[in-house]
Amino acid sequence: MRILIVFILSLFAFISNASHIVGGDIYYDYLGNNTYRFYISVYRDCNSTGADFDSPLRLGVYTSNGSLYQEIAVPFPGSTYVPVVFNNPCVTPPNNICTENAIYETLIVLPPSAGGYTVTYQRCCRGPNISNINNPDDTGFTLTCKVPGSGNNFHINSSPRFTNYPPLLLCNNEDLIFDHSATDPDGDQLVYSLVTPHSGASSFNAAPNPPPPPPYGNVSWSAGHTPTNPLGPGATINIDPNTGLLTASPNLLGLYVVGIRVSEYRNGTLINSTTRDFLFRVFNCTLQLESILPAQDQLSTFNGYCDGLTIQFENNSYGGTNYLWDFGVPGITTDVSTSFEPTYTYPAPGHYQAMLVVNPGWPCTDTAYMDIYVNNEMTLSYTSQDSLCIFGNNFDFTAISDGPPGTLFEWEFGPNASSPTGTGEIVNNISFSTTGSIDITVNASYNLCEATYTAPIYIYPEPVAEIVVPDQVECNGLTVDFDGVVQNANLFHWDFGINGTLADTSDIEDPTYTFPGAGSYDITFIAGSSAICSDTTELTIDLNEALLVAFTSEDSLCITDNVFNFDGTVSGPPNSVFVWDFGPYASISSSTDIDVPNVTFSQPGVIPITLTGSFDNCVESVTHEIYIFQEPTIDFGILPGLQCAPFTAQFLDSSFAETPIYYSWDFGDGSTSNLQNPQHLFTDIGNYIITLEIRTDAGCIDTLTLTKGDLVNVRPKPVAGFVVDPDYTDICNSSIQFTDLSEGANRWFYWFDDTTFFSESQNPSHLYISDGTHYPYQIVTNEFGCKDTASSQLFIEPFTVYAPNAFTPDGDEFNNTFQPEVYLNVESWHMQIYNRWGQVIWENFDKEVGWDGTFNGKLVETGLYNWKLTYVSCEPVNSERVKTGHVSVLR
Repeated sequence: MRILIVFILSLFAFISNASHIVGGDIYYDYLGNNTYRFYISVYRDCNSTGADFDSPLRLGVYTSNGSLYQEIAVPFPGSTYVPVVFNNPCVTPPNNICTENAIYETLIVLPPSAGGYTVTYQRCCRGPNISNINNPDDTGFTLTCKVPGSGNNFHINSSPRFTNYPPLLLCNNEDLIFDHSATDPDGDQLVYSLVTPHSGASSFNAAPNPPPPPPYGNVSWSAGHTPTNPLGPGATINIDPNTGLLTASPNLLGLYVVGIRVSEYRNGTLINSTTRDFLFRVFNCTLQLESILPAQDQLSTFNGYCDGLTIQFENNSYGGTNYLWDFGVPGITTDVSTSFEPTYTYPAPGHYQAMLVVNPGWPCTDTAYMDIYVNNEMTLSYTSQDSLCIFGNNFDFTAISDGPPGTLFEWEFGPNASSPTGTGEIVNNISFSTTGSIDITVNASYNLCEATYTAPIYIYPEPVAEIVVPDQVECNGLTVDFDGVVQNANLFHWDFGINGTLADTSDIEDPTYTFPGAGSYDITFIAGSSAICSDTTELTIDLNEALLVAFTSEDSLCITDNVFNFDGTVSGPPNSVFVWDFGPYASISSSTDIDVPNVTFSQPGVIPITLTGSFDNCVESVTHEIYIFQEPTIDFGILPGLQCAPFTAQFLDSSFAETPIYYSWDFGDGSTSNLQNPQHLFTDIGNYIITLEIRTDAGCIDTLTLTKGDLVNVRPKPVAGFVVDPDYTDICNSSIQFTDLSEGANRWFYWFDDTTFFSESQNPSHLYISDGTHYPYQIVTNEFGCKDTASSQLFIEPFTVYAPNAFTPDGDEFNNTFQPEVYLNVESWHMQIYNRWGQVIWENFDKEVGWDGTFNGKLVETGLYNWKLTYVSCEPVNSERVKTGHVSVLR
């Protein structure tokens, strides 16, 4: 099914006096004696509910300065229906299209005027369903034209008039090609363009009388629509400015305003413009049959126009039952087929036009054509030098093809070639400024037959070679690590310069080579990117026997009896010299003997020993470290603090040795330990003598003993104890007496557990200011500073106010008054009762008197009442306090 786009001139108004005008234009004829006959052609939708044609139609004539020259009432001439015509018999048109046309005529006498005249007709409205303008249901319609001024006698003029009105319906995806040209009685030059139509009038004044003077506003395009593309995104519309040929391919459904202007030029001067204002309606409709052929390059078997002479045709038509093909070979009548999708082999290469007729001879038939190009396949390649070095490169290229005589060749050598492009079968003397792989493309063409071939050539970069040997190579012996420093090279060759042999070579980039003896050698290094692209460098080196030094000695000794023997192992050239460095703490600081015995050192610790060999500028040395142990020392102490029985002593060892120490402690009470820092519990009072013995069995081997008296002197401890009286009371009688029961103390400290209060008296008393359970404690101290702690417990009852939340003042023997209760004394009492409006309805200053539920001698209503109690209690801290609450009166 194909979609049919319908161009229909249709607008819809939304008020009773709005005419559903769908298009129109104005033109005129000059009759002589300053008399003009004006034609106002108006189209309307006769299916609409809007007003009919204007009767009469109101014209306004304005001078060039905007003054109203004349108002004209043009009688209604009657109307005719515009037929809906389809040229395609395979389309069923819709049956709801109705358009009628009225052509008003009037004579107007217009005396010559320098500025000319503007003749205008305005009407509302266009209708609510227009797709491409904003606010269409309140957008009017203006038809206007210009009578030229009298200069050059331009006023003697008949305006152009359009020859045809656009068709009413057109199928989607079927292009409109329409002659929208105009004729001009005077033979003036006409130029056509797509423009924005004028708006005019509104729903508030649908037919203005007279129409307003120029200038006139334009319709407002909605998003995606413009005067040159009024059909919206995806659609196209164009008009040839010289011929007036209108082409369009609508793509969206809806109603679309279009404006086409014809401009009239005389001797190169614009003298008049006339705008036709009309609508396109886009419909969906069904085509019953269509002949459709794809382009040749859209065939599923298409690879190119040089695939040979046989074509497998494809048929995209629909709605047909019979088919007639003509393959377009001139001079014969046998190139036909009635198959749905035939295959045909053409007699020779060339261009042919194939034709397909669907349902030939039927009333509903359709024909399609396709261009066919056939050629035999063409092969293509080229030859050239394979690869060259970057310096002096020069290539010759030859195309190889089976194309017929006259085949054209085009070459693409790239931007770095001496000539980026070339033509002809052979191209010589092409050089390149860059290295690496370069793609060369040759294109061959003969008619529509084309072939392309791409293959690379290779340009070797210019290599750079350099020899690098270790610093002081003459000092490193006969084995040398060579470093080949190269650029743009991957092929290497070394010659190490040994006469009489061909085996002194290597083909790796960084070789290591051992020479047969001391001497001078000429080294050659060649690095290249290919056999024809290389660089050579040379270097002479002098080599000597390797200078080697080593020694052995004792590893470590004690400072008290150290004696070291040093044994050197050396080799090198005959003139080598070897020197020892024993340092400033040795019995001898240096020596040139290879073996040096009986060397002693006066300083403990790490001692570096160095043996150095040298000849000429070559130096080789070796350094080993020996170690001198310090003598061990012994000492210990105890963690400071009171030594009250029972006393746990923490012993602290401060002995020193550079090797492991073994410990033996004697605590003076018959107990011992082998730990480094032991703890020991002394339970009895007294002075204890402590002895420590340490032993080492490596480094400096020794046994040391140290004894200390008066380090541990254990003192007696006091015993704390006390009682409180009373241990249960209330907050209004909260003075408590503390009685000391401790033993052996000379200082006392009491913490009362009542905010921050304390005492250092032996038997204090304390007035508690907070109620609840308290846990006071006692700390006692004797003359040695030893302490003990005891604690006790007491309870102080709080001051409490209890108030009920309801009472029943009904005169029975229960619950007739509201009275808060206290169990301790008060110093002042003020009770108040409030109703819900905050009014005090009862108050009293005697805690023994309660509220009986009355106000002004009458019982109050059942409900909720607030109360406030202000009182001073008997507590030690007796500031005024306030309590509030509510009570329910029930009956």
